[in-house]
Amino acid sequence: MKKIVIILSLISIVAVITGCSQDEFLNVENRNSLNAENFWQNQRDAESGIFSVYSSLQFTGVLGGTSVTNFALLSEASRTGNIGFSAETLEIDNAIINSANPRFFDMWEDLYRVVFRANQVIKNVPGIEMDETAKREILGEAYFLRGLAMFWLGTTFNQGDVPLPLIPAASLEESRLSISPKAQVFEQIFSDLQLAQNNLRDRLNWTGEGQEGRATWGAATAILGKVYLYEENFSRAREEFLKVINSNEYSLTANIEDNFTEAGEFNSESIFEVQFFANLENNGNFGDGEGSQPNESTLRGTSWVRGNGGFGAVFATHFISSLYRNEVIDPNLPINQAPVTVYDDESNPSEEARKFSTRSEASIAYEGDGSLFYGTSTREGFIRVVSRAHIKKNTHYFENREPRNSGINERIIRLADVYLMYAEAVLREQGDAGITEALTYINQVRQRSGLITLEALFEGVGTPPILRNTFPDLTDAEILALVPDVHPSLMIERQDLTADNIIIHLFNKERPAEFAWEGRGILWHDLRRRPDGGANRIRELGEIRYTTTTLDVQNFELLEEFVDNSLQDFRDRKVNFTEDDYFFPIPAQEILQNPNINN
Repeated sequence: MKKIVIILSLISIVAVITGCSQDEFLNVENRNSLNAENFWQNQRDAESGIFSVYSSLQFTGVLGGTSVTNFALLSEASRTGNIGFSAETLEIDNAIINSANPRFFDMWEDLYRVVFRANQVIKNVPGIEMDETAKREILGEAYFLRGLAMFWLGTTFNQGDVPLPLIPAASLEESRLSISPKAQVFEQIFSDLQLAQNNLRDRLNWTGEGQEGRATWGAATAILGKVYLYEENFSRAREEFLKVINSNEYSLTANIEDNFTEAGEFNSESIFEVQFFANLENNGNFGDGEGSQPNESTLRGTSWVRGNGGFGAVFATHFISSLYRNEVIDPNLPINQAPVTVYDDESNPSEEARKFSTRSEASIAYEGDGSLFYGTSTREGFIRVVSRAHIKKNTHYFENREPRNSGINERIIRLADVYLMYAEAVLREQGDAGITEALTYINQVRQRSGLITLEALFEGVGTPPILRNTFPDLTDAEILALVPDVHPSLMIERQDLTADNIIIHLFNKERPAEFAWEGRGILWHDLRRRPDGGANRIRELGEIRYTTTTLDVQNFELLEEFVDNSLQDFRDRKVNFTEDDYFFPIPAQEILQNPNINN
């Protein structure tokens, strides 16, 4: 962790509880003359133990390596950009959910490693003679991290029916657990997060050097609210989110981009983030980052970028590019009254009025938008991709090249997410009676990015429809340059301000625009829990044929228009993705090595 020293030598107390081969289990070596029996002696050992749990969040199947790439590809914001990428990744992009895919086993195995380490702390720390306040808080952190890992397992695999280890396995046989029913799994998740909530201090009371990144009362409360929301207990979700809001410990950052850079880490909006850093020589973390070649960096930036140091595993879809491009800004907001700097085709700067929302500017670079992208104007040199847009979020686009090792932290949950989830919970619990309360928080998120209020958007007056074309940018084109037969799901037109319509707006537009390419599959889980079904949404978006246009730029007249079938999202995914794919199957490798898994 950036400020907390991670003890990478704790391998002696680490074993994989579920999803490890017999050889792997039996060959866990005592590399430092320590073992689980004699290690846990004092407060320093307790702190080293909890730091090892935090470090496991960097594993490739949790938030390092390929897991974030794979979750991004499952959302409506992403498509794979590199046809030479692995077959496993292409399967995920095309929604071929195969139990033999090793990427699913990576997720399964590494999440259970988090659980194992947390169980070590929960078992051994109570017996240590140490400061009781520190003991209570370390146990609170362990319960939080176990609850978080089990939440990710329960919302990812086998409809939530997964093994539930509550003590560290002492033998291979003890690690071979059968699945527990979803109800039991989530009962334990609630219990763990409530224990964490009761034992952790708030962020304002973490004092001393190097405490950033540790779990807090706010983190436990926000994640607990999210679990309730996912389980459709909207009343309890609303209550937990309101606790976070009313605590006054958090506030939206003035600049949304502070949530996606190293300079903006641990800001006022961040509730919980996983730390990465690039101060070790070994290349980005495709393994667990431990052992003889430790690494604590993330490959997210190189995965997002084509060229400029990246390998382009993930590209923006036409849908998300169009969504960002056509968000309607409010010229009367102070953030939109200051000019923005743009660069011509020789990268010379000038100033002009803002055209795009600030969350668009922080998230994506369009061909020809005049922004600087790795030191060059998008009007001068832009590595062309099909959607004519590159992802900027969580990259170093402001440098000349994307570094192989990135130290940008992964924000797991931030206040904007709490605001929008709170609004959703209020609307789903109270219906139209909750509209005024919900709009208060939705509009705070929107106006931070310079957008008109949701009420104004729903009026549909003077707002452009989402454009079916992807290039060139027609934001300023007159109406004859707009394609009229836009798919209804993408239109900005007048609609009634009802709870049902606002909820669908949150899923269709607000949450994709705010959280694209963030967290551990935020948009993927949103697809799964849509009231109208995620598979339906992918099929709906996959039917759109984007139109290539040629314009007389001087007169803004449409000279030529044709449909190009290559300009289409989800051609394979819309066929393959069904309601049965909302959860991944138990990995085939786990079934082969655990004879008890289905007992």
